[in-house]
Amino acid sequence: MPKVRTVLGDVDASELGFTMAHEHVIHCPRGLFAPDNEWALRDFGIQLQMVKDYKAIGGGTIIDAMCRPQDGRAPALLKVISEQTGVHIVAATGIPFDYPGDREPKMDLSIVWKNTDVDEITELYIKEIEEGMDGTDIKAGWIKAGTQYCYATPGEIKGLKAGARAAKATGVAMHTHTDGGTFALEQLEIVTKEGLPASQFGVAHIDRNPDYWLHKELCKAGAYLIYDGPGKVKYYPDSMRVELLRKLVEDGFGKQIMLSNDMGKKSHHQAYGYGPGWGFIKQKFIPRLLAEGFTQEMVDDFMIHNPARFYALRK
Repeated sequence: MPKVRTVLGDVDASELGFTMAHEHVIHCPRGLFAPDNEWALRDFGIQLQMVKDYKAIGGGTIIDAMCRPQDGRAPALLKVISEQTGVHIVAATGIPFDYPGDREPKMDLSIVWKNTDVDEITELYIKEIEEGMDGTDIKAGWIKAGTQYCYATPGEIKGLKAGARAAKATGVAMHTHTDGGTFALEQLEIVTKEGLPASQFGVAHIDRNPDYWLHKELCKAGAYLIYDGPGKVKYYPDSMRVELLRKLVEDGFGKQIMLSNDMGKKSHHQAYGYGPGWGFIKQKFIPRLLAEGFTQEMVDDFMIHNPARFYALRK
């Protein structure tokens, strides 16, 4: 039986259940001890309750997207939350993307990795997957990378190459941040040139760029898509997402799609007095899909079977 590497150890992929493929359980890009801000999802009591609430509506697994070298990653807290809630959490290694300085502190990966070559970064990722993160024995279960709006910086290209090499060596999945859903085909080209099978690669935020041709080309190559914008109307209404999903399923790509919400801010969560919250996909978006002609089998692929297959170790 294929295994998935969670913060509590390896589990059978069949045990994941309902899975959100790109979320933030503890999310502190400015650091765990920085002044409070919109992006500081670090109040342990609140975050714990959010995961309990997710469990209560049938949630089984959360793929956590906070990665290095940010000092806000907290594997020990993820482990405690998983232990106390029974929700599987799959943590990330990898690097995110260059920050311009507005939303979060400026981070230039070209400087971060200036004296580090791709092979050294690869070894670091492998260590976090096989030995543990941040001085713990809590292991990462997937690799993250990312790029800018329509281009990649030199540091981001290093991250993509290192991520691909580490994923190939360890068997974990790799998926990426795309800014506005752009540069996805270019990401795919970079990682496959490093020898990573397209089926081991996924693209997040792609529904922010509602170009069906683009989505279809990624799927034709074998990659997975993460639609993580349902409920975020500023990135287009959900009616557009529904039609894109309908076309993908009709064209035979229903087993390469995963759904999530990428809620990394307080204003995304009902627990902080806002919304839509982690219940949106299960309680509102999926009922809409079923009402609009999608079958339960299709939905189960999006939320259960496809994540279990994608995040399973290939070794």
